[in-house]
Amino acid sequence: MQPTPLGSFTRFLFGFTLLISISFGVTFAVQKYAIGQSAEKQQAAAAAAMLKQIK
Repeated sequence: MQPTPLGSFTRFLFGFTLLISISFGVTFAVQKYAIGQSAEKQQAAAAAAMLKQIK
């Protein structure tokens, strides 16, 4: 059974859309993780600076 051109295009479009969606999802997750890590470091540095200033 030979696939129809419309069926092949639909499968390609679905696969391509899925690939792009996963790519955006991974990018978003990594960016959120990096921002969280950066905020945590900044908070720790600010707390250390405040404690150093109090002494």
